Amino acid sequence: INIFFNERVVSMNAKNRNITIHTYQKIIVVFMIVLMIIFSFVDFHLFDNIKDETMVTNAILRILGGVVIIIILVALGYSNIFRFKSLGKSFLIIIPALIISINNFPMIAFFDGRATLTDPVYRVYLFLIECLTIGFFEEIIFRAMILLFLLEKLEHQKNGVLLSIVFSSMLFGFIHVFNLYSGAGIADTFLQMGYSFLIGMMWAVLFLKTRNLWLIMFLHATFNFFGQVMFYLGHVNGRYDIYTIVMTSLFALIAAAYSTRLYINMNNDWLIQERHQV
Repeated sequence: INIFFNERVVSMNAKNRNITIHTYQKIIVVFMIVLMIIFSFVDFHLFDNIKDETMVTNAILRILGGVVIIIILVALGYSNIFRFKSLGKSFLIIIPALIISINNFPMIAFFDGRATLTDPVYRVYLFLIECLTIGFFEEIIFRAMILLFLLEKLEHQKNGVLLSIVFSSMLFGFIHVFNLYSGAGIADTFLQMGYSFLIGMMWAVLFLKTRNLWLIMFLHATFNFFGQVMFYLGHVNGRYDIYTIVMTSLFALIAAAYSTRLYINMNNDWLIQERHQV
């Protein structure tokens, strides 16, 4: 496969790519890194509540880190992946994944009164902002930078695209092992690693199909928000009732079949184009 995202935007040989970072880009990168260091080690006491302080500080750090990586990728010639492409059509393609995100909310427990919000409502908006920055930063890392690197390294391998999707998703799942250091239980951590790997593969396929990284960031943010908001800012008693388990399993099977179909069609498109080039 000699083309990436169906467009010959950059050479697929990373070794021959000239890295050109303009002076203004260097200044912005250095400035962002300095700000990240400051926000990492200086306690500004922006809020009286430690939860508010943590969410805002983490959000700022992710934005700064994401901007640094974007500047570097643009300098490497990958500005194309940050463009909005076929927004309406792409949104229709991601609808099944969006349903998975929404279903991550404990809806049945909420309507049964087993899930209640205990924190102030304004904190929900802060948490939404934090989730948006998580999606922004982590998708740049895993679906743009790491997946792109693997696609280039494995482009001539048999099933190179599939291997790139699997390996990048494995890294995405494995990174969640560090939740152990934040007090998460072993069982919950390994469960999160497992479904993060699976959801990461779906997002990778959707990214390659839509070529719209911003929508994948949105999916990531909504998945985190709906799945954690009631647990982080409230209390949930008995989330996994039989109806939730059945509904979640059904949606997961549909999403898996849908993603597989997208991947097969995407690969066929690439193979047809490659044969035309020979």
